[in-house]
Amino acid sequence: MMYESPTLKFSISGLRGVYPDDISPEKWVEYVRAYATVLPKGAIAIARDARQTGPALLQLTVGVLNLLGRDVHDLGLVPTPTIKAYVKEKKLAGGLMVSASHNPAEYNALKFIKKDGFFFDKTDNERFVDALEARPHWGNFKVQGKRLDCHAIAIDTHVQSILKIVKKPRKKLTVVVDPVGSCGGEIALLLLKKMGVKVHAIHLEETPQFPRPPEPTASALKKLSQAVKRHKADVGFAFDPDADRLSLVDEKGVAIGEEYTLPLAVLAAARPGDTIVANLSTSMLTERAALLRKCRFARAAVGEANVVQEMLKRKSTLGGEGNGGVIDERIPSFGRDALAGVAHIVSLLSSDKKTLSDWVKSLPQYTMVKEVRKNVTEPEMASAVRRFASVFTRPKLDRRDGYHLSGTMEDGAPYWLHLRSSNTEPVVRIIAETTSRKNIQALLAALGL
Repeated sequence: MMYESPTLKFSISGLRGVYPDDISPEKWVEYVRAYATVLPKGAIAIARDARQTGPALLQLTVGVLNLLGRDVHDLGLVPTPTIKAYVKEKKLAGGLMVSASHNPAEYNALKFIKKDGFFFDKTDNERFVDALEARPHWGNFKVQGKRLDCHAIAIDTHVQSILKIVKKPRKKLTVVVDPVGSCGGEIALLLLKKMGVKVHAIHLEETPQFPRPPEPTASALKKLSQAVKRHKADVGFAFDPDADRLSLVDEKGVAIGEEYTLPLAVLAAARPGDTIVANLSTSMLTERAALLRKCRFARAAVGEANVVQEMLKRKSTLGGEGNGGVIDERIPSFGRDALAGVAHIVSLLSSDKKTLSDWVKSLPQYTMVKEVRKNVTEPEMASAVRRFASVFTRPKLDRRDGYHLSGTMEDGAPYWLHLRSSNTEPVVRIIAETTSRKNIQALLAALGL
């Protein structure tokens, strides 16, 4: 059965919650067993981030899968995009990432990966729930599955796939990497060194208690900013715990945040005539970068699986999410990939004499606010949208993911506001963007939440 809890979230972003309330060992066994039931025959990969419950939950998962007759490729401490790339390249039946991504350390999660390295979509999740409700029996396997140590192979597979699509920098760059004491450090250092980049690192050693807030927002990157200035680096790169999100610090030590990651990757890697896909909560900066590179632009519902689905539909090679997630179809991870973002931005910085702050200045200046509200019901959200529409005449409404409102303010400034339930936490998110703090305040006041 699917357990009920205010902190247990099940969506296209996986199944995550607090240990042991939501993901106790007995519940975890049922989740893993149901997952294996909906996959085709074959081996399954598994990996984890650095949070404290990760090693034991990974071992438990290996045991369950082995008892079900499945061979398990144990990748150990590697990023989410690395296991996705590995599943794709090795043609496995699927993979499980034991990581709650940017959630606090007391959380953990299962990210469900299917054949070809894609995350479960809505239909796959429905099949998982059906299997969970059916409580499948253990079967009578005569041969127990094997565990294979594939850590080094997985990292090399991912790195080589990125090196195939980026050019070696034309000038010597210096960077600082902050992997938040989790799984992105080893692979980032290897990738950058192979690209000929001088690398320094902070928060490199694995630690179950993250040395800074796990979400790499600008306010969390003070030590990285200091390290960039100390080493006179060209850029600082910060990851979340499973390295599918990338945030940036410029050469002056200014944390420019996650929203610049995708537009800068677009400026580096987009090809004229392509369609760039971003989610509904992504800054207008990405749309502007797409126009500068003579690309079309489209939006999708929030969530990596939704963006990937839209990219496949539109035959797009590049897309992502404004939380620092760069998606490049040419890399077998084909999902949010901090390492892909690192490689593209290194290529951008080595392409001419512009610094990172110069590239930022070349884009429009927008103001964005991200807020959360607890205990907001669907009727209350609908009422807030009606209030908003009574203040801002005829806003365009997109209902693909909560309520996405967009239009033009009285002074001619473009705006959008997104009100939606989170895929990963028991909260409602409010994200708004326009050209000034004054206009942001007007948008939030009209919503009245």
